[in-house]
Amino acid sequence: MSRSIRVCSYLILPFTYLVVNVKLAQIGASFPITVVTFMPAILLLFLERISLKKLFIALGIGTGLTIYNYIFGKSLDASKYITSTLLFVYIVVIIGMTWSCRFKPISLRNHRKLLRAFYLVVGIIVMIAAAEMAQILLTGGSSLIENISKFLIYSNSYVLNFISFGGKRTTALYFEPAFFALALISIWLSIKQFGIKTPKTDVMILAGIVLSGSFSGVMTFIMFYLLEWAFKYLNKSAIRKKLPLAIISLAVFLVGLVLGFPYIAERIGDLGTAGSSSYYRIIGPLVMVGYSLTNIDGIVRFGSLYEYVASFGIFNGADVGKTIDNGLYLLIIYFSWFAVALTVWYMTKVVKMIPAAFGNNRNYRVQLYLFMPLSLFFTGSIFSPEYAFLIVCPFILRKALAQTVS
Repeated sequence: MSRSIRVCSYLILPFTYLVVNVKLAQIGASFPITVVTFMPAILLLFLERISLKKLFIALGIGTGLTIYNYIFGKSLDASKYITSTLLFVYIVVIIGMTWSCRFKPISLRNHRKLLRAFYLVVGIIVMIAAAEMAQILLTGGSSLIENISKFLIYSNSYVLNFISFGGKRTTALYFEPAFFALALISIWLSIKQFGIKTPKTDVMILAGIVLSGSFSGVMTFIMFYLLEWAFKYLNKSAIRKKLPLAIISLAVFLVGLVLGFPYIAERIGDLGTAGSSSYYRIIGPLVMVGYSLTNIDGIVRFGSLYEYVASFGIFNGADVGKTIDNGLYLLIIYFSWFAVALTVWYMTKVVKMIPAAFGNNRNYRVQLYLFMPLSLFFTGSIFSPEYAFLIVCPFILRKALAQTVS
């Protein structure tokens, strides 16, 4: 009897991308309920076996970090501590389950059905973004973004304000442009786990990232493309056999890079402009990061982030910012040098994967494992189930497809 799971169960994954930010209900003022709030239950649909040892290791690390944050963290708003802590624990559970579970394989005959579902989802998302951009160009506003925003976990009001002042960014079915771009890259990595060439889908996903206006998204996609090119062509065998193709593909990429250079240069220039989104995401919070690493009282307890960030008076647009829109900085503010040590350890593991990737046309392992640290630069909502879903979905498919049966 085949061990393969019916593809209808795995179809939950691509279609969840369409509703990952859709709010089903709300608990309190800051805890929206979405489909992925039930992610542990969804993972059980695919479960074949679980390593309790790995799960307990993950839970142990999460528990240790929680205790560390409570003992050394400075509390500025005790009323939000429980909610914030539960979100962190929840993310530890989701990531721990993904790491420790062995998932039921997908049969070969069901690959095509699952891929078609992903293609359909990409088409829907990018077409909505294109419609939003068309409306922005024609009318200077977007009632489409405004109407979609009513059903999402957070308001798109700041994006609408940005558009009203001449900005051109889209959000499709998501609450912010950066999360939109992150979702597209997550889908791209999920598709790549099938080990086939998908040039049309690649172009559509790149178009969607450009429509989002996310600088992090554009730069991450460029990095992943360059890694793919390097792994495919930078070895003796490939250079001898595929030198013309390597030159042509690199030339096409460079032409695209030249065409997009004005946008890239503008966004890099924004890094030095106080109040810009790039400055607020990357440069402005450095003072908080430095304080957390050099002062014993620089660690913030869960739930007190808004008050802590506001105390530094860093402007996000015309208002003083109260959030950290950079996940790595957030981890450092919560866990200080422990966050730095874990990041260095993880990146060392990724670097060790690189030599084995050269010459493998279908090996996206390095990009997949790089996705987790790079995703931290897209958003500060890294303790949300919505963010966790984008991170773990490609890993679920990689583990399931590694056990493919006929």
